[in-house]
Amino acid sequence: MRSKVVAVLLAALALLVATAGIGVSAPPESHHFITRPDLSPPVVRIDTPANGTEPGSIFVAPHGTAAQSGPMIIDDTGQPVWFQPVGDGAQLFTMDFKAQTYQGQPVLTWWQGAPHPGYGDGEYVVLDRSYQQIATVRAGNGLKADLHEMVITPRNTALLIAYHTVQLDRPVVEGVVQEIDIATGAVLLDWRSLDHVALDESTVPLPEDPAAPYDYLHLNSITEDADGNLLISARHTDTIYQVDRATGDVRWRLGGKRSDFAADPDAVFARQHDARWQPDGTMSLFDNAASEPGPVSRGLVLAVDQEARTARVVREFKHPGGGTSVSQGDHQVLPGGNSFVGWGSQPEFTEFDQNGEVVLHGSLGDGMPSYRAFRLPWAGTPTEPPVAALNDDTVYASWNGATEVRTWRVLAGPAPDQLNPVADVPKAGFETSAPLPSPAPYAAVEALDANGQVLSRSEPVPAGA
Repeated sequence: MRSKVVAVLLAALALLVATAGIGVSAPPESHHFITRPDLSPPVVRIDTPANGTEPGSIFVAPHGTAAQSGPMIIDDTGQPVWFQPVGDGAQLFTMDFKAQTYQGQPVLTWWQGAPHPGYGDGEYVVLDRSYQQIATVRAGNGLKADLHEMVITPRNTALLIAYHTVQLDRPVVEGVVQEIDIATGAVLLDWRSLDHVALDESTVPLPEDPAAPYDYLHLNSITEDADGNLLISARHTDTIYQVDRATGDVRWRLGGKRSDFAADPDAVFARQHDARWQPDGTMSLFDNAASEPGPVSRGLVLAVDQEARTARVVREFKHPGGGTSVSQGDHQVLPGGNSFVGWGSQPEFTEFDQNGEVVLHGSLGDGMPSYRAFRLPWAGTPTEPPVAALNDDTVYASWNGATEVRTWRVLAGPAPDQLNPVADVPKAGFETSAPLPSPAPYAAVEALDANGQVLSRSEPVPAGA
């Protein structure tokens, strides 16, 4: 049964991609590394080279069967910095990959699990700077964590989303927001949508089959303000909700059938994702624009006056190709004022400057979308050493996840314990190659930082390895 559900889901996603005007082309190319034959992430094409981008690496989690799926960090040229294959891209894959802070330290987090049409059952994993797993975050009270969102709070807790099917006069999919103590797994908050949001707020029709669960709300993002109140985005009501943390009551609705705000015409959104308060009091979100091909998807920044109950557009960033993202997507306002947009079902990402000019645009290739895409600071220090290979008098070097390497020092000699430096070459992408000045039966590499200090050394390898 599971395989049939997955097959239907993949077919539906393929239809959405085709009808969104993305176009159907050959599967994306995969990387193939001599030093790491176990890794074959999708090739990321950079269509608009970086010019005026903000600092940080790019975080994506491509999933599909055209290449290996998994969380991936890339640089502005599209080259992998770190990649970890997870699952098969169909019945097990990853989403919502990003860097966060836990216990005062930078960490990586992502969801992994099994898909349903529109949501998922799984858990979140937390890795430290050495790429070692230090925590698993699961939903409580018998639920499974959904793929859409997990935010680590300054309290070292996690705000996450779950889905729960409730039998009313027909099965209804209830949206659940929980706060989980990461260290203990204790449930500190358990908000249930059916207690606060009526079915008639939904803007999606009932399924024809009365036995089919009705996903009337479809939560997809959650965050909190300085007072702890929750900002929740729901795709299937076209509404962003401000929820009182203490009572669980909806304080106001922005968008949808029961909006409490007078919004300018260009501030109206639909099927949105990723609603966030910004430090200046504005709200950012990703406006998918429609559940079917229609208006151009865009990143939005809104001025939301909670007292006057008005909303207007401050900035908008439309898809450069004029496309509609029928699902998924995010809009990240960067510290320097640029905006980074992941286009969801359209497997692309774009960085805009404050004037709306495109300063970077990349594509993951058809068949390998990433639910979200981020630009985030990250410094990784793997515990495993670099890897070297020696083929045809050429040395190859890589170190998955090492962000501080600037130069590779090549060592060669007649025996594993008789190696001497023969060349220093700049790091070039995930895997760097360097011809030996003269043939040698053994080689190794040392990773050097920007100051020329040795970070780590590989094991010696013989020719042909």
